[in-house]
Amino acid sequence: MFADALGARWSGLAARERRFVVAGAFVVAAAIAYALLWQPIVADLPRAKRDAASAELRLERARAAALASQTRGVAPADAPIDAAIRAGLAKAGIAAADATLESDGTRATLVLASVRFDALVPLLGALARDAALHVVDATITARVEPGSVRAELTLAR
Repeated sequence: MFADALGARWSGLAARERRFVVAGAFVVAAAIAYALLWQPIVADLPRAKRDAASAELRLERARAAALASQTRGVAPADAPIDAAIRAGLAKAGIAAADATLESDGTRATLVLASVRFDALVPLLGALARDAALHVVDATITARVEPGSVRAELTLAR
């Protein structure tokens, strides 16, 4: 019904009037496109540039931190694994008699029959930070004494 009336009205217009209507529709469409699409994009560019600069700065800081952590771990990595683990045990205050250590040069198996869990976690952190050793395999079993565990660890560089 409405479309028929609109079609009849369009048919009743002269060619010149039709060109004016099409041109007017084009101008209105262009104004809407400008207002809804182009203007928000242009207005958002300064914020996007600030965000990009901030992201680049964060990336550069992360790269520097990664490089610094790599260079910290390089020097002690030259020491034998078993010597680094024994030094870490001594720093953590864990007696060598409480630990069984087997090493093949590239990996080491450390068994702590009874160790406080709150001493084990800092030991592993110190070995990772100071000697570039990380845990490859771990079995940690709770013991009867509260806070005490049995730890069977495989460490490697």
